[in-house]
Amino acid sequence: MKVLKWIFIVIGILIAVILIYSATLPSQMKIEESITINAPADKVYDQVIDFPSWNQWSYWSMLDTAMKQEFSETMGEIGSKSQWWSKNQMVGNGQQEVVEIRKNEYMKVKMQFDGQPGFPNAEFILEPGEDGTKVRWTFIGPETPFYKRIFAKLFEPMLVNAYQTSLKNLKEYVEAMPTAPTMPAGVTLEELGSQMIISILDSTTGDGISAKLTEMYTELSIFVESNKDLDMAGMPMAIYHSYSPEKVVMEGAFPVMGSAESSGRVKLYSLGAGTALKGIHYGDYAASEDLHNAIYDYIEASEYQMAGSPWEVYANDPTTVDSAAVETHIYYPVSK
Repeated sequence: MKVLKWIFIVIGILIAVILIYSATLPSQMKIEESITINAPADKVYDQVIDFPSWNQWSYWSMLDTAMKQEFSETMGEIGSKSQWWSKNQMVGNGQQEVVEIRKNEYMKVKMQFDGQPGFPNAEFILEPGEDGTKVRWTFIGPETPFYKRIFAKLFEPMLVNAYQTSLKNLKEYVEAMPTAPTMPAGVTLEELGSQMIISILDSTTGDGISAKLTEMYTELSIFVESNKDLDMAGMPMAIYHSYSPEKVVMEGAFPVMGSAESSGRVKLYSLGAGTALKGIHYGDYAASEDLHNAIYDYIEASEYQMAGSPWEVYANDPTTVDSAAVETHIYYPVSK
């Protein structure tokens, strides 16, 4: 009996020591792990906010690749949610919901786990730097009674390992993704309003463009002068529908305001609103081909698609300015 008595005493002391130690622990588990990813912040952000993509890098997704999952229709906004059901006890059942978000900078989610009280929070903080984007991932647990804090302390190393593994996977996943093409220097994405133009459609050879445009602009100028309700509203344009050294199909055009009826080969119509890549070439027009090629190559390599024929606007008169100051605005209409 004395032996049992001492066993109970020792057990009681151990329990007391554990409870006392547990009471000294923080009331909330707080951890933070970080990693630097060699990619721009927007590229990392796109993966963090997209809960379905977590299957590519999350430690828990890899513990149970057969878990059942459901996702909100939209990602990257307050209220975006994921929910999961797993037979793996390390994964369990739960859900997370975005409660705060700042594009390319920050996301906070509120979590709930079946059978667990409270609502833990997690944050993703993205910090761009010279070496890429530093990703800080935090976990803040719910308030815990003093006698349960010891269990949170025992669970903490596993959670730290899961965070570290997930971040390492995220780094490898993002850095292995294809690099987005770089927009050519000086080229911008512009939102354009609709504009009324008069134009003539014709064709010529590559060497005959200048003479053909002079012919069309002369005819268009006569058309405007003969229509009192029509006025020029901008510099001359050329819209290129197809190009080869042997044959160029193009329109010579002028922006106009007012009203008139199309007549013969002179057409009056609205050049629709939309998005366009715009570049400005200064100097000899013959050298503008490099800018055309750069914009076209960028479109081919990017997520954009051509949405019509490109055009040029001749922003000043080459007969009145120095040759180096000749200004050609080049537009390529695009869509995604």
